Amino acid sequence: MGGVLISGHAKPQWPVAALACLGALAAATLVIIPAASLNGRAILAGVAGLLCLAGAYLSGNARLYCLWWLMLTIPFDLSKRFGPVIEKMGGETSFRAELSDPFLAVLAAFIAWEIWTGRRPGLRVPKVAYIWLLIMLMGAWTVVFGHYRTTAAHEVVRMGKVLLLFLVVANELRSLRKILHCAGALTLSLMLQSVTGLVQQYTGKFLGLAILGETPEITAQQLSVDSVQGETVFRVGAFLQHPNLFGIFLAALLPLAIGGFLLRSRKSHRLFFLAGVFLGVPALIATLSRSGWVSFAVSTVVLLALLVFHQGLRPRVIAPAAVALAAVVIICALYAGPISKRIFESKSGALMARAELEEDARTLIGMRPWLGWDLNSYAFNIYRVMHMGPRSSHKMWGNLYPVVHNIFLLWWAETGVVGLLLHLAVWAGIILVGIRNLAVRSEALFIVNAACLSGIVAFIPDGFYSFSLRMNAILRVFWVLAGIVMAIRYLDLQSRRENLPEPGDERNGAT
Repeated sequence: MGGVLISGHAKPQWPVAALACLGALAAATLVIIPAASLNGRAILAGVAGLLCLAGAYLSGNARLYCLWWLMLTIPFDLSKRFGPVIEKMGGETSFRAELSDPFLAVLAAFIAWEIWTGRRPGLRVPKVAYIWLLIMLMGAWTVVFGHYRTTAAHEVVRMGKVLLLFLVVANELRSLRKILHCAGALTLSLMLQSVTGLVQQYTGKFLGLAILGETPEITAQQLSVDSVQGETVFRVGAFLQHPNLFGIFLAALLPLAIGGFLLRSRKSHRLFFLAGVFLGVPALIATLSRSGWVSFAVSTVVLLALLVFHQGLRPRVIAPAAVALAAVVIICALYAGPISKRIFESKSGALMARAELEEDARTLIGMRPWLGWDLNSYAFNIYRVMHMGPRSSHKMWGNLYPVVHNIFLLWWAETGVVGLLLHLAVWAGIILVGIRNLAVRSEALFIVNAACLSGIVAFIPDGFYSFSLRMNAILRVFWVLAGIVMAIRYLDLQSRRENLPEPGDERNGAT
């Protein structure tokens, strides 16, 4: 079940847990469509639960099984909502139990049990977690004293859940073996979503699984006529709700697939990661998401720069990196037509609308620049300054008030300068740890860290064009990548403190 080190290099043996996950997922597809069409969520939940229990038993390692399933389920929107549902854009809309929650809870229980029994000295809490808690406290203040208390509570609870996810990942991945398993599970998640997106593109229609997070039909229709001038297009979104969200999902995880291909491991493992590249890149192109394309370009450049920076990797990485880069170029060349049309023939109306939204956001910020209008309340306050008339707004955004497609302006408007700086401090803290990890002695850890760091950097350009970090699936991906970076940091510090050779460090005689 575990990974082994041969000649100082990581060679993880893919677990039965992964096969059990795929088997359970394949079996679940036999009941998802009829259950969804009959609105039989109870049937779906019951069957899925039994399949998961059977898979955990067959895997022989329930803990590793839950790690794989957690990574596989974080993109899906399937959830059970509780309490009042406040439909709006730009933030959480309800309290909910999500598909990934049971696996997160089991892993958290394993960690808690180890702490309770003394098998683990304590919980590792990265410093950025305390900064995130400060933002949560700003939201908690609104819950107690503010005007929009319920919607602020929705966002605070979600922030607490992703914080738990971050801590679980950072504490669960205590070995190179576990880190490589997590990278493999994320790549498998990328592949499953990519296959779904490519099936959508090939058939020219969605699968009827809005319950899992497929793009709503009304949104798909709007995007089909608003994306390219004088032409109707079909944009895929897999189960990420929107093509742009699917785009940043792929842009953040594709560096991990590229990095996995560059690891010194079995050919089957490297081909697995390369398959993620071959599936993810055309799926990314099919999203027709310009922000996703830009983010992927940035993350790829950062990854290659970091790999070349490593003296030991530089001679060996050139040829495989060239293969991966050539694959990307060939795929882009095959889709040159749709790419050029999306870039040069996009409708100007959408760009003008976004510019107006940014102007409105700056006006709203100017009214309360320091502490903002309260967490998760942007959609309820923007009407005060909107330039767009009610008819135009309804035509483009429906019954919901539009939210600025810029996460930095959204943070600023809701939490003021104080909240914006705290958000940026979280981001900077994670990136700083990733940069410090560049001194890690293990080649495998260096590659995984560089890939995760590149994925986190991908969110920077995306932030100027979207509020994807306020969407559940993307927020979870961000914090999982951050958790891996922190886990690598702890593993490196432990090996240095104990003066032990790092896993995969051939120079120090690791076996």
